[in-house]
Parts: sequence; C-alpha cells; structure tokens
Amino acid sequence: MYNYTKVVAFVFDLCGNEFTTQLLIIALLFIPAVKRRRLFALRYISSFACIIGLQTLNRFGYFPVPAPVNYVLVLAMLIGATALCYHVNFVQSMFLGVCIYCSQFVLSSTAYIIAFTIMQLMRDASAFSYYYIIMPLLTAGFGAATYFTVVRRIKRHGELKFNSSAVVYIVITFALVATTLTHFARRELFWTLTGQIYLLTISVLFTCSTLLAGFMNLSKLRLEEENKILQQLLHKDKLRYEQAKLSNEKIMIKYHDMKQHMSQGIVDYESLSETEADNELLRCTYFTGNRALDIILSEKALMCEKLGIRLVCTADGSAIDFMKSYHIYSFVGNALQNGIESLRKEKNEELKELTVSLTRVGNMCVFRAENYTSEKISISDGLPVTNKEDKENHGFGAKSMRNIAQRYGGKIKFLHENGVFTVVTMIPIPVTEKV
Repeated sequence: MYNYTKVVAFVFDLCGNEFTTQLLIIALLFIPAVKRRRLFALRYISSFACIIGLQTLNRFGYFPVPAPVNYVLVLAMLIGATALCYHVNFVQSMFLGVCIYCSQFVLSSTAYIIAFTIMQLMRDASAFSYYYIIMPLLTAGFGAATYFTVVRRIKRHGELKFNSSAVVYIVITFALVATTLTHFARRELFWTLTGQIYLLTISVLFTCSTLLAGFMNLSKLRLEEENKILQQLLHKDKLRYEQAKLSNEKIMIKYHDMKQHMSQGIVDYESLSETEADNELLRCTYFTGNRALDIILSEKALMCEKLGIRLVCTADGSAIDFMKSYHIYSFVGNALQNGIESLRKEKNEELKELTVSLTRVGNMCVFRAENYTSEKISISDGLPVTNKEDKENHGFGAKSMRNIAQRYGGKIKFLHENGVFTVVTMIPIPVTEKV
C-alpha cells in the first residue's frame, strides 16, 4: 500500500501536484467540444507546461504565494489557456475555464469527502492512504460523468452565447467562495474531520450550483435568440401571405371581369393575352373554404408541378378557420416546403409524391403530411435534426410549426419510419371559432 501511494504521488508530482493533474485530465475532456485554433497541440502543451511549471516552482518554494492566491492565479492561467487554444472570445474563455475548474473542484472535494469519511469510521489517521486508491478510480468515473453532463452540453450548444456580466459574476464568486471554503475556512474554522466533511459537502453543492447557473444562463439566452428568429420568420411569412393574397385577388378580379365581358359578347384580346401566363397558376388553384389555406396550397402546388412532384391533397378549410391567416400560411407552408425540399433530391420519379390532408375529427383539427425520403432523419427533442451543414442557422421551420401548434393548444409529432417522413398535428378547435 505504501509503495502504491508513492507511485500515485509521484505521478501527481510530474504534473506539478494533484491539483494540476486533475485540471489537466478534466481539460482534455473539453477538447472535442470547442473549435480549435491553428497549431492547437503546440498552444495546448505550452499553456499547460506554464501551469505545471508554476505549480512545481511553488511546491519547491521558488514561487511562494499563499494558497488562495495560487488558486486564483491558476484559474486566470486556465482562462488564458482556453483563449489561446480555442476560437473563443474572452467571456467564452472565462466560461470554459470556470467549467474546467468547477469540474476539478467537485472531483477533488468528493475524493476528500470519501477519504475523510473512511478515516472517521475507522478512527485511524493512516486510513487517509485510501485517498490514493479513491482518487484514480473517482477520476475515471467522474471524467465520464463530466463528459456526458458538461462537455456534451457545450458541444450541443455550438456557439456559446450568454449574458457576459452573469459569467463574470459566476467566475468571481466561484473563485472567492471556493478559495474561502478550501483554504481559510478549512484551516481556521474546522479542525475536526466532521467539520471538514461538512465544509467540503457545502463546497461541492455550491460548485454544482455555479455550473448549473452558467448553463441556465447559456440555455436562456439561446432560447431567447431562437424565439427572436422565429418571430422574425413568422413576420416574414405574414408579409409574404399579404403579398400572395393581393396577387391572387388581382388574378381573380381579372378573370371575373373577363367572364363578365364575354357573357356580354365582348372579347378583350389584350386582357386575354395577358392572362395566358396565368393559366398555369389557375390549374394549381385550390378552393378549400379557407382563403389563407387556398393561397399557400396553390403556391406549393405550382412549385410541385415545376419540380415534377405529385401533390395529393385533401383539405377542409373550415377545420382551420379558427387560426390566424398568416399562422396558417406559415404552418402549412413550412410543412410542404420541407417535403418539397426532400423530394426534389429524389431521382426515382415514382417516389416523388407529397400527400397532405387537413380534416376535422370530432373537435380536433388534424393536419398530416408525408413524403418518401432516402435520407436518414434523426429526431431530437421531438424535432427533426437538419441535414444542412449550418445547423446553427437552419432547422427553424419545424420549430416554427411546433410554436404555432402550441400557441393554439395543439401538439405536433414528426416520424420517420420505413423511408417515409410524416408530420402529424392535432389542434383543438375552439367552441367559438374566429377567423
């Protein structure tokens, strides 16, 4: 046991001390989560060589600084290392640095809690040697936990966007409180094992709360930004609907006037020649009983005809009269556009068919759209994951559809089975329907 302890302690010393060893191991887990700069390996090795060198000098008394100052200094160097190695700004590097530091702090404190608990139960100070068994095992298990709970969340968020002042506050409070709890309070206030176990437990809870606060801020701002984008897209759909409605009305008025003239035996050859270009549009015109639905179906039917896609549509416009016109235009438009985008890539003409139905079932409005796709579509958080490379700026069509359905108390489901992608939406029809 003694020889094993010496080996583990020697490994710690190679990296400066156990503190920097744990930081180095935890920091390695974050490499896949963030975009790296050129010459990353050289930057990374140089950065941690500086941290390890500083801790080695401190251990041998060549750089004597109080422990609290040393902790803060290492945090500052860690933040600088992330800024040097990754494509991040200063605030983002602060966030990444505190994530690594917090993870190390929880790992170290948990190992000490277990070791002190064993000492307390055995009532033997030499039982602390179990720490050197606990630490390597805990590092392996905690490393996996850190990757799945912290690193993957950062990777999933992509670009880190958050309230800068909140991140600065989190970094400062963590540095101050962690320093106080791990140094001053432990050395000056608590001399018993029970006291130190209690202190370290509070430290772990505080650190976990710090991480949670950081990710809540990150998620909140991301949701706010997504909501802003969705509102902008909905506004654009509203403007497009108004333009499409005006164009549709002009064509209908023109044909109505021509019909009136022809009934009187008057043939306006100039107007007739102007309307020849509209024949294609008339062939794709729908009359479902809902003006907004007619316009968007007609638009997409014309697009399908040009792309060689068969649009099979059954729609009862009265079933959706309770929704605002631009919501109908946006919702149905996004559903059909997704199907069209998928089918236009298919080479087999027999499979290029988009089936759409909108019906009333009891007191529910049921919308269904399905099409064949040869692409593999994965569903995450109830939404299809976009296949486009720029995932950060795409995939909002499905989110917009979900938002509109939820606005009316409905639910939407996306399915991909046996090569068929299906969207099913059920929205309750209000007792008092309003256009």
